[in-house]
Amino acid sequence: MTAPTARPSKSIAAGERLIFALDVPTKGEALEWIERLGDAVSFYKLGLEFCMSGEYFAVLDALVARGKKVFADLKFADVPATVRGAVGNLARSGATFCTLNSTTAGYAAAVEVKGAMQLLAVTVLTSMDATDLAELGWSGPVAELVSRRARAAVAAGMDGLICSGQEAARLRGELGPAPLLVTPGIRAASERGSDDQKRTMTLEQAFRAGADYIVVGRPIRQSADPRAAAAAMQAEIAALFQDSGVAWR
Repeated sequence: MTAPTARPSKSIAAGERLIFALDVPTKGEALEWIERLGDAVSFYKLGLEFCMSGEYFAVLDALVARGKKVFADLKFADVPATVRGAVGNLARSGATFCTLNSTTAGYAAAVEVKGAMQLLAVTVLTSMDATDLAELGWSGPVAELVSRRARAAVAAGMDGLICSGQEAARLRGELGPAPLLVTPGIRAASERGSDDQKRTMTLEQAFRAGADYIVVGRPIRQSADPRAAAAAMQAEIAALFQDSGVAWR
């Protein structure tokens, strides 16, 4: 197993580098998954689908009460004053991360009211490729747009970025070790892109490229034994970083 390139260690517990995407439609299903995964997962992503259930904050509160961390993946995108108000309200919820898909002005406004919550800027969704971006009027390489949006977000005070593993190494080289890099679209090497994710990587590839966290949904959720699948990923992450000499703190 090849270890990731050693880099300055952030204060991230080993078991928190894996974030499970709790993409389910109801509170009952969400709580079932939390119980099913037990201590194999300590960080959960709650996204837009579940937000529309009307039970979002009940599950967020339940996770916080269990000592879990919550990634509120809501991708706020609106005028700066509205983004600021939404982030200010969410900051009181106990969420650890929140995503924004905004402008530089929106990021700067949100940073002022985020409190202890860490804000992550979406660069380019991992479901998008060059063809999708061309529809939006961007004619350059995907990686170039990712870099442009990432630099603007960090300059505005954002704590980190959502990026595919394919851009993580580029962003590390451009921005250094400080920004958090959270990478969705994690797939097993044997998977063939049978879903809506287009820019994917394996767990090892993403961490070697510089990711601090990975977001995993289907590879755990669709496993015959989801808890065992999550535990195996946790063991692989720990082994990668132990081999590289990066200390867990």
